[in-house]
Amino acid sequence: MSKLTAELIADSPQFMNSVNDWELSLRGNKIQVIENLGATLDQFDCIDFSNNEIRRLDGFPYLRRLKMLIINNNKLW
Repeated sequence: MSKLTAELIADSPQFMNSVNDWELSLRGNKIQVIENLGATLDQFDCIDFSNNEIRRLDGFPYLRRLKMLIINNNKLW
């Protein structure tokens, strides 16, 4: 299990994607709980949580800029 920490967010790939949105890629980190997203400082239009172990979608701060979450291949109920 990996925790979603401010350090993991800072060290993860951050780029402009094909539709010109700023994206944070948190793919494949075995994250189970969404937490500490305030550390993104609302800088991203898209956050990719693919290929993790997320079971519930909660724990989100208000992120005004966020337009898209990619959450495929998780353990959502």
